[in-house]
Amino acid sequence: MGAACSSADFVGTPTIGPAQVDEDDSVIDAPWLLDPALPSNVLIGTCRVWRGPASGGPSWPSSNAISSLLAGPQSTSCVSTNPVLRSLAAGGLLNNASAVQDSGSPVLYAGMAGKLDGGGSVGGHLYSITTAGTASSTSTWTDLATSPVTNGQGTGFNSGGFDLSAVVADPHDATGNTVYATVMGFAGNGINAAHLYRSIDAGAHWSNISSNLPDAPANSVVVDPNDANTLYVAMDTGVYVTTEVTTCTTANCWSVYGTGLPNAPVVELAAAPAMSTGDGRTGELRAGTYGRGLWQIPLVTAAIAAQPVISLNPTSLTFNGQPIGTASAAQTITVTNTGLAPLMVSLVAVTGDFNETDNCTAAPIAINLTCTIQVSFLPTATGGRNGILTIYSNVAGGQATAALSGTGLAAAAIVLDPVVLTFPSTTLNATSTVQNITISNTSNNAVGLQGVIVNGGDFRVTVNTCGPSLGPGVGCTVGIAFTPSASGTRSGTLTVTDDVGTQTASLSGIGTSPATDALSPLTLTFGAQQVDTASAPQQITLSNTGDQPLTLIAAQITSGDFTVVNACGNSLNPHSTCSMNVAFVPKNVGPLSGTLSVSDQYRTQTVALNGIGIAPPGVSLAPFSTVVFPPTGVGLQSASQTITLTNNVGAPLSIQGISLTGDFVILPNSSTCGASVAPDAVCVLQIAFAPAVGGPRTGSLAVTDSAGNSPQTLSLTGPGVDFALTTNGITSVSITSGQNAVFPLLLSSASNVSGAVTFTCAGMPANSTCNVTPSSIPLGGTTTVSVTVLTGVASASSSRPLIRRSGVILFATLFPLGLLVLRPSQRRRVAGFALLCFLLAASGCGVGREIPLTSGSNPGGPSGPVTTAGTYTVVAAATSAGLTRSVNLTLIVQ
Repeated sequence: MGAACSSADFVGTPTIGPAQVDEDDSVIDAPWLLDPALPSNVLIGTCRVWRGPASGGPSWPSSNAISSLLAGPQSTSCVSTNPVLRSLAAGGLLNNASAVQDSGSPVLYAGMAGKLDGGGSVGGHLYSITTAGTASSTSTWTDLATSPVTNGQGTGFNSGGFDLSAVVADPHDATGNTVYATVMGFAGNGINAAHLYRSIDAGAHWSNISSNLPDAPANSVVVDPNDANTLYVAMDTGVYVTTEVTTCTTANCWSVYGTGLPNAPVVELAAAPAMSTGDGRTGELRAGTYGRGLWQIPLVTAAIAAQPVISLNPTSLTFNGQPIGTASAAQTITVTNTGLAPLMVSLVAVTGDFNETDNCTAAPIAINLTCTIQVSFLPTATGGRNGILTIYSNVAGGQATAALSGTGLAAAAIVLDPVVLTFPSTTLNATSTVQNITISNTSNNAVGLQGVIVNGGDFRVTVNTCGPSLGPGVGCTVGIAFTPSASGTRSGTLTVTDDVGTQTASLSGIGTSPATDALSPLTLTFGAQQVDTASAPQQITLSNTGDQPLTLIAAQITSGDFTVVNACGNSLNPHSTCSMNVAFVPKNVGPLSGTLSVSDQYRTQTVALNGIGIAPPGVSLAPFSTVVFPPTGVGLQSASQTITLTNNVGAPLSIQGISLTGDFVILPNSSTCGASVAPDAVCVLQIAFAPAVGGPRTGSLAVTDSAGNSPQTLSLTGPGVDFALTTNGITSVSITSGQNAVFPLLLSSASNVSGAVTFTCAGMPANSTCNVTPSSIPLGGTTTVSVTVLTGVASASSSRPLIRRSGVILFATLFPLGLLVLRPSQRRRVAGFALLCFLLAASGCGVGREIPLTSGSNPGGPSGPVTTAGTYTVVAAATSAGLTRSVNLTLIVQ
């Protein structure tokens, strides 16, 4: 209606209200649509389906109900215990041209609300009827949710019972059998939630075509009005498109469509094929968001005024009789663009006992130019065989077809199996897995073989078990490998020449180039931006010109006052681009820089980011938010940070005082803030963190001046680090070279101190090393530390090998220390225990322990470097945040 509408059109009694649908309960926004086959009719869903005049008028009679109550109590009207509808769709050819209520689309679909949103026991089910023209209030509809999902991996249709947010019948399918359904739910918590289903047999079987869509609710789906193979889906995360919907069951087919949508769920899509795009084309896609407005973008197939036109020559193919299990010679269909715009073929499909190869999808077909389709006949049974070749493209109606026919004959004496060999997508110059063709003699006589030849440079014979002849009932095998030299479909033939004729098998495969990850630009420069506000975003474009998806995409700001929104998702389809929107949100004044890191399956790339932060109007301090200092040891001073006072007014600013609280200091001679600051000028202070005690420390800076918002204040914070390292008993140990000395220590700090300490040793004698266990300890409590000095070893990096001796290590490592602290009677018992361990070593006293080789004069015993006898001071030190604490330990080597 557009301009013809006024406020007067939206007052008074509604055209369709509760009275017209018998006061039925329904979802808040009851689903409805104008019947596409008869727009004077409207379809409405409550807990059942209604059809009636779309114009105003009296209440509908009960005959306008064309279904029974789909579930729940069967009473006169819907009540709260009746599951309600969430979506409706209509398709199929018009029944008749009359305007009575039962005219219009014969095929109807009704999607239910979720089991938690009003769908109850049939939450998320889908019902249909194919005889809507004669339906009544007692008609029973078919529950399609019980139909199998062909690629569901054991999961049925909408097993989570979520809302079927949208159901759409493909308008290109005159039968109404092609239908799509979106699911408004998340996967997780043991629920495998598909987001989009497709059926081409009116719901008798379903395919999950969610493919690489994100795990988010799907809210709407639209079939491109110009191309049945192009589909758009609206999700909570944006709008996605595929131009090859038939591949979505097995491959990543979805791409983000467009840029610039707000960060809000997209709840509805609508296509307007005749709407001008403003650039000479027609065809718009409109997207409604949740609370963020209505948006539009040209359709993928938006047509310019000059339209392509597809012409096929011939329009049908008839093949001569062909024996079962053999392939005919190929016949050619020439596709010509007779229009005034480039022709883009998105898919060539064939049904029946026929096979095709083509060069039509590789690139757009310019005006008056052609592409070719090679069709072969491969009968699987005797008698007449028929098929259809369909070319999907950007022409009016979206497709063109050619009829195919041929006659299957009885099998020949020599049979090839298979007669069509299709290789999977293979990376350029890589070699596929070998596939075999069996050559069998089905006759009662020997047949001579004159040769096996492969035509097509991307295919080669790797195995050939065939000799000069085949005996009766005997077969041989030829192995074929595929090594593509170029992208796209590659084809060839295997020809076998024998006494009874020539047998041919067709070979085909797809060459794929690896994914690419070109990032552009690698530098973004933003203009001046007020502190704590966001700039307009700038885009980084990621391009994949390869034939395979680019995966594991991630983007993050690794430094600087910038933000990034990754509109690429975690994968990028072949021959696609996507964008990342970067904004500058300065927290400080002056030139600022940062880095964006973009990673994928191959590498991580960086983008340099630059901008200038400017102060807001008036008088202000920057950074704009709390200044955070790094962990700093008690008694030390951190590196300074610059604080800027800006006077953005037209008069001098008088400074009465600058005060600082907490463990923070203004560096001497660092301040340029005197008695006043000139108009549109700045002064700076250098402030450092000097904690007096450990734990979180806070403070503030206050500048008292003549501004109306005086004083200007800024919060300061930083973690102070303090700890103690003390001995835990023994500080002196006597050993001989080859033995180990163990010193216990205690590391203690307050519970509110964060960070970790690392340990080092100094002062060890030659041919010894020092091990501290653990080597790194988090602060915030008390921890026992063990310092072990190993003697009789070359160095820490070339220590002596270890001998595994059952029962020895416990004695060797603990015995010296234990004897130093036990009374004489206890020493005798410990010594006896150690001797017993030696005697019972094989039976498991300390089984599995290890002990270093010792050095000394023991004849026949292990030998190694000797640590010179003497008294040594070993210094064990712990360090964190620049603070070091140490203890002195005495090592006596005898």
